Amino acid sequence: MRIENIQKVLTFLEDNYHRQIDPVELEEISNYSYRNIQRIFNAILKETIGNFCTRLKLENAYKQLVYTDHSIVDIAYDVGYSSNQSFAKAFKNKFQITPLQARQNKKLLFDEYIKTKKDKLLFIDFEYQYKDKMSVYYKTLMSNNYNNNAINELWDAVINENKTITSYKCFGVIVDQPVISDKEKSRYEVCVDNCANPKLYLSKTIFGGWYAKYVHRGSYDEIEETYRDIYYRWLYEKDYELDTSPIIEQYIDDAESTNFVTEIYVPVKRKLSK
Repeated sequence: MRIENIQKVLTFLEDNYHRQIDPVELEEISNYSYRNIQRIFNAILKETIGNFCTRLKLENAYKQLVYTDHSIVDIAYDVGYSSNQSFAKAFKNKFQITPLQARQNKKLLFDEYIKTKKDKLLFIDFEYQYKDKMSVYYKTLMSNNYNNNAINELWDAVINENKTITSYKCFGVIVDQPVISDKEKSRYEVCVDNCANPKLYLSKTIFGGWYAKYVHRGSYDEIEETYRDIYYRWLYEKDYELDTSPIIEQYIDDAESTNFVTEIYVPVKRKLSK
């Protein structure tokens, strides 16, 4: 199976994990038998389609528990569970805590991340910005905890494929929340707004809403320090409620600066009064 077909299957599952998926639907979008899809999916992603969908249900539920004030019952139904009891049992089996404990321990969960390898945390500045939807071409990468070497290799390939184009915008979509999700299955999407050969890419829309825009200056290898500052501000300043959609990075080519510039767009559900 070609990698584009796997990406189509992945995209479909991400959009429909909350409902029962008929194997015929996967066969239609991939042009392969369900048996072959299962075999290749398991070989590449190291888990079955059923396990993948269950993981998405629970990880998205966890994000809602810590990002929003939605009731636990509503979250259970939203991610596809027929009862709060079945949701609570599945959640505890995966995370070893109850949904209520996950919500109550939000600060502890992120405190452990933001204080790792850093003594001084800053109240980093940001600005609210509305971003219209835009169409992009993209490729998906799954790596261990957003491995920079793997991400750079994919970007090198994309840049090489589009060397005949004079200019295009570059974005990275951070699909998973590594504080919550399985780190070894962190999904990242390389996105460009123009490409030399659309047949080499899938297409989708990104943005479409309000974001808190932060700026990282310097090597991408050091960007996690900026993320620690971002989550520190979110925890203790409470400027906004996070939306559960992915964070999007835009990579700026600044000809007047030797610094690398990355704009980080954090999705905002609503602004909060202090």
